[in-house]
Amino acid sequence: MADPARGLPGRIGVVGGIESLVLDGRRLWFGFDFTSDQVLSPLIDDAGAMARYAAQHMRQRTGAHDEHYWAQLVQAAVESSDLVWSDEQRTFTTQALEAGDAGSAHGHLLYLLDAATEEPAHGGTDHNRTGSREPATQTGLRPDEVTPDDEDGVLRRRGAVQARTAVGNWSLLFAPYARSAQTG
Repeated sequence: MADPARGLPGRIGVVGGIESLVLDGRRLWFGFDFTSDQVLSPLIDDAGAMARYAAQHMRQRTGAHDEHYWAQLVQAAVESSDLVWSDEQRTFTTQALEAGDAGSAHGHLLYLLDAATEEPAHGGTDHNRTGSREPATQTGLRPDEVTPDDEDGVLRRRGAVQARTAVGNWSLLFAPYARSAQTG
């Protein structure tokens, strides 16, 4: 699903932890910077690949760590999350998203939309190693107001010029919900 050799531009070497979600019954892991509410990796469907990615591209407050260290954090992300209280809040199906129904995961979906998208380079938003940026919620971008431009991960706000791009392969999660806005 994701090539662990390639990091996300502007998000390499950032301090973060491991989180996971379930999409269509499949566990997907991702790196997350809790201090800036920013996704640090693509969605990765293999625990070993997630540990390799983190060892290559992420840090902890204590510095760089090996795959074994990160593998323990990957495993812990199956059972618990520092982002949500229950597993239902991080479980999605494409069918429900396309119907515009994220259920109890709706709030988490909005949060992830902000954390895993970025302004176009010409937008002037600063994506630096500290992770500072303007949140999508402050610009008025909501999943029910976006439409997928195509399969390249670009999400466009209805009736607006502003577009945000899903980093890595995060359009897997957001595009079905955006499609529901087109048909709803």
